[in-house]
Amino acid sequence: MLPARHHDAVVFDLDGTLIDSVRPDFLACTALFAEYGLHLPHGVWAAEVCGRPEGYPHLFAVLRRCRDGGALPGDDLLRQRLAALWEVFMTPEHVRLLPGVRRVLEGARAAGLRLGVASSSDRRWVWRWLRHYGLGHYFDTVVTGDDVTRRKPDPDVYLAAAAALAVEPARCLAVEDSVTGVTAARSAGMTVVAVPTALTRSLDYGAADEIARDLSSVDLTALEPGKPTRTP
Repeated sequence: MLPARHHDAVVFDLDGTLIDSVRPDFLACTALFAEYGLHLPHGVWAAEVCGRPEGYPHLFAVLRRCRDGGALPGDDLLRQRLAALWEVFMTPEHVRLLPGVRRVLEGARAAGLRLGVASSSDRRWVWRWLRHYGLGHYFDTVVTGDDVTRRKPDPDVYLAAAAALAVEPARCLAVEDSVTGVTAARSAGMTVVAVPTALTRSLDYGAADEIARDLSSVDLTALEPGKPTRTP
């Protein structure tokens, strides 16, 4: 259980936490490998790529290792090809709102909690999906990778969100799906609930205060301002 602490705000990651953009990214990366006749194990992708600022250079390095000396384009061309595959998979057909999101956000707002988004993704990407799913009005602030100098695992995006919410980081709860994000939120001084995705559950989330099976199992209404924090 989470330690008994008082929280006034909840700050959510976006990708993999509110929307399932993790699986579409994995599909795009596996499609890239398939073009070279290779299989990308999801465990390798989860550990080497997902949520990591250097993830895609790592992906290309893994591709080169798997090719065992076979000819490959340079990283810039591989990135262009991956971007073309993102256009195929990063669509509303694949990027779905995760279960329980609206219920959790509505419950937290009803409980009087201030809400924010802290994402390493570009502003255009973040707002594309907040608008698409009609989530923007739930949040008092939205901080993106374009708003900070250093992205996760550095704590800047969470510190910026806490400042915008006018809430001390120690009185914020962060909800994250990636190990990188957990590190960022903990470094900012927040309590952290990790909600791993199906593709990342094998990773070590030991730095989180709580690990939940999915967002719908996290009862943020128990985090009313001035009351102890507990999640089931």
